[in-house]
Amino acid sequence: MVEVECMTGGRSYGSRPEYLPDFMNDPHDDDGRQVVKLDLAENRVLAAATLSRFPAAAGDVIDFESISFEYRLWWDDEEHWARMAADLLLSNVQRGERIAVIWGNYLMPVVTMPADVAVRRARDILDAGPHFWMHPLGGSVLIECLMDGQVTVATIPSS
Repeated sequence: MVEVECMTGGRSYGSRPEYLPDFMNDPHDDDGRQVVKLDLAENRVLAAATLSRFPAAAGDVIDFESISFEYRLWWDDEEHWARMAADLLLSNVQRGERIAVIWGNYLMPVVTMPADVAVRRARDILDAGPHFWMHPLGGSVLIECLMDGQVTVATIPSS
């Protein structure tokens, strides 16, 4: 199972919200006001329903060699990633759903936001943490984005 450590370098979960994209900490930003930062308990519930259901490879990367996934894509630059994120989240935007962004850096709190905000701010999200997962809330999909440009879309295994 993918486990993200509770303590990293002496600091606990979510202790560095300033590492988040600037808009997420700006109370005057229209998009930023729609972002919700999850506390540790909420993070644990989300992790149990998503990341913890996958086998781990090295560190906090999902071992997709040992399980099946839907498909894999590669982005070349930030613009390509932005187009890819818009395509991946199109149905979630159309339905007005929220998504969670789970960072590979445990010091950053997990956040939720409307899918249209995630699409609009896809470059900011990539710049803040090029290793992260996106999960449309209420759905069964997990999107893993790695810093080498690899994006894997998988159905979350049932518990």
